[in-house]
Amino acid sequence: MLKSTDKGDTWNVIGLSEVLNFGAIKVHPLNSNIVYAAGMGYRSKSVNKGIYKSTNAGATWTKVLFVSDSTSGMDVSIDNSDINIVYAAMWQRIRPPSVSSTGGLTSGLYRSSNGGQNWTLLGATNGLPAPSATTGRISINVGKGNSSFVYSIYKTTTGNNISGVYKSTNKGLNWTSLATIPPSSGFDWYFGLIETDPINVNILYVGSVDVYKTTNNGAAWINLTNAYSGSFDQQHPDQHVLWINPLNTQSMINGNDGGIFTTSNGGTNWSKKYDLPISQYYAACIDFINPLKKYGGTQDNGSHGSINAGPAGWEVLYGGDGFHCAVDYTNSNVIYMESQNGGVGRSDDGGNNFNDIATGLDLTRTNWSSPYMLDIQNPSIVYFGSYVLNKSTNKGNNWTVISPDLTKGANGRLGTITCMSNSVLPSTQRVIYTGADDGRVMVTTNSGTNWTEITTGLPVRYVTDVVTDKRNPAIAYVTLSGFNMDLSNTHIFRTTNYGANWVNITSNLLNVPANSLIIDYNKDSTLFVGTDAGVYYTSRLGASWAQLGTGLPNAPVFDLVYHQATAKLIAATHGRSMFELDISNLPSGINNNSEIATEFSLKQNYPNPFNPSTNISFEIKQKSFITLKVFDLTGKVVATLVSGIKAEGSYSVKFNGENLSSGLYFYKLESDNGNNEVKKMILLK
Repeated sequence: MLKSTDKGDTWNVIGLSEVLNFGAIKVHPLNSNIVYAAGMGYRSKSVNKGIYKSTNAGATWTKVLFVSDSTSGMDVSIDNSDINIVYAAMWQRIRPPSVSSTGGLTSGLYRSSNGGQNWTLLGATNGLPAPSATTGRISINVGKGNSSFVYSIYKTTTGNNISGVYKSTNKGLNWTSLATIPPSSGFDWYFGLIETDPINVNILYVGSVDVYKTTNNGAAWINLTNAYSGSFDQQHPDQHVLWINPLNTQSMINGNDGGIFTTSNGGTNWSKKYDLPISQYYAACIDFINPLKKYGGTQDNGSHGSINAGPAGWEVLYGGDGFHCAVDYTNSNVIYMESQNGGVGRSDDGGNNFNDIATGLDLTRTNWSSPYMLDIQNPSIVYFGSYVLNKSTNKGNNWTVISPDLTKGANGRLGTITCMSNSVLPSTQRVIYTGADDGRVMVTTNSGTNWTEITTGLPVRYVTDVVTDKRNPAIAYVTLSGFNMDLSNTHIFRTTNYGANWVNITSNLLNVPANSLIIDYNKDSTLFVGTDAGVYYTSRLGASWAQLGTGLPNAPVFDLVYHQATAKLIAATHGRSMFELDISNLPSGINNNSEIATEFSLKQNYPNPFNPSTNISFEIKQKSFITLKVFDLTGKVVATLVSGIKAEGSYSVKFNGENLSSGLYFYKLESDNGNNEVKKMILLK
């Protein structure tokens, strides 16, 4: 629990760290020292679930209601006129790894008339549903204009719909069911919005996929948002919160999966507020040819791209929930994007149009965020993970399964591939690592012909990332979550022998999920990791970690992308949008100097693209020791074209890529005083 006394500029922890998750926090309108918190606790069973109360503005807390270690405090509402009356909605819900329970016998609505010292379970004798194995999430709201009026919503696990909306006119002692219920979504456990008009307590608002309003005790419900009837800049599905201006009830602010929307005419028209950087990114990618262009997939808001190569040029390119993305490293017009459960598509015109390429994939069992990747040497080869590994040699037009089940098998909600990485051996055989949500890690060293399980030595937890060192495929890293098992401590492991042995390199990292790992190929021992508590780096292969940079909000970082040539690290946060950091002061190698070199100039190679040779020209303005090197995408030096003292003048050298694979390469001209200039070129065979 955190508290701010300066309008949110700074925050201080005030306790209840053991609770972890909260469903609601309410400050008493008659005495701001009295605060109630609905504690959800861990996803699994926990004694920290329940309702907590503070009488000294959060300095200390007391648990005032506990039902069971499987029953969370989900909502709490306070009587506006009586300091002793408080209501609590308790929800039986646990989320172990393989199943999701959204209700049970201990779900119920409780009432206290003495400030939480004693509680009464409200049920059939009060006009509310009796305890049932199908009772799901419950929400509660006390009328702001008249606290005798109290409303509640009950959800059922049968279809996960709204089962009833109830009203009390005597402070929760007796209840009646409204005439009808608003339309349900089939996943109403996700919603808890219930709000009364601050002036007229007979006007009620309920949230599901849309916001519904009734003025006649539920005889009719008016859809105020119609999220699927227009564009998502007018409204968005999945409603979570509604604020009604007490001075002008036509003015409302609505919060949903699309952000913040406002209306000044009671919901007839809505306007989206775009000035809040609050996108929840699952994944990101970068155009390696034009690194100003970045892309990412977001929760319930599709996949976006900065197709105009600038911070203001972002557009929605692909619908649904957005997940993994990729850009062909030889052709910026070829872009891959994905919606939930494997809905992958490809654009051949820079994101203007997309074609579905999921046809032919084995999607029998897929992760919500299904991973895919381009081959390290041939961008026409694409790999896609469901529970098996699928391979395409023509950019997704056709697919072939190249593995057995790479998970531990179907087990409820478990049994899907979550991450993958590929490299290449001198024999041209591909080395591919995969990780799964059930903790299984697999590897092939012969392009998928044979697979070996390498889970021994790793905790059995959700694998968030697996990364192979492209300089030496025997070296690989695994990052782990732990939320779905309520475990922590060890989150990063390293192997140097294809997973035969693993070493824990979590060291001093915070005990939070690690989500994404980047290898700095300019240094043997430098790694970057995105965690639920920000970005950290090590220059000692995990012997110790330090927080990287400043200015990154305190938000989970779900994905990291590194553009080695320009030393730009991209952090995709789940809730605070996307950030970029110049880390040229950390690694060495093919980083651009922040100042344009004054003693030389580097020209663009010609021809470009080329096969197999191209000419690189440069001009020296003063006598210097000069090096001209060519790097591949990993930062590895593939050729040194010049190394020595050069007099003032113009020069041209030929680079031959006959023995190299097609792809993007960088060439860097550098002087002995550290000034350098980098350009890119494409070898296309």
